[in-house]
Amino acid sequence: MKKIWVAIILAGVVVLPRMGMAQAQDVDPVGQAVKTYFAASFERLKAVADKKPTVDTLRTDMAPLVKQTDGFFGGTLIDTNFVIRQVYNPRDFLARGFDLKKVRQLDDFWVMMQRAPSPQLSEPAHGNIMQPRLIAMRYPVVTDGRLVAIVSMMVRTGTFLKATGLDRCKGYRITCRGVLAEEYGKLAGDVRRVALALPATEWVIEYAP
Repeated sequence: MKKIWVAIILAGVVVLPRMGMAQAQDVDPVGQAVKTYFAASFERLKAVADKKPTVDTLRTDMAPLVKQTDGFFGGTLIDTNFVIRQVYNPRDFLARGFDLKKVRQLDDFWVMMQRAPSPQLSEPAHGNIMQPRLIAMRYPVVTDGRLVAIVSMMVRTGTFLKATGLDRCKGYRITCRGVLAEEYGKLAGDVRRVALALPATEWVIEYAP
């Protein structure tokens, strides 16, 4: 996998101003920030996966990522049956042993990780009184072409919006695999579009600067 998914993310931005396709020399800071954010996040998660973390080493292996990731909320080590085996934060100990196959929204992600292990980006979770709005990213741990584990991290959605400038837009809409995941404000006028394509995921973010 190496740098390929980072390159895919970096290539997946289309800027569509109101009057037509943007010229090559136009630079959209929000679109650039979105693709850079996820490219960097997956690169850090890949570095963890490359260490082949175990239940005993996950916290040590993930520590550099935690320091580098603003808004980091939690991390996990998931086995090949999509069951959480270890958590980064001791406070999350109750999550150990949780079967992610029980989460209906992850059904397709589980099948795709089995068939063709690759990075995954889940839709933003809406959050509740016990848990903030979060974005989950997963990366396969592969040995000799075989899936042996999955590492994941969750970041606060609000931190992502602030880091990319989406929080300062008049409006935005995030669509995950064709389903509306989150929206804010109104889209009108100079509407722009960022497409993030991974084998298991497609995010489309439309926004009005």
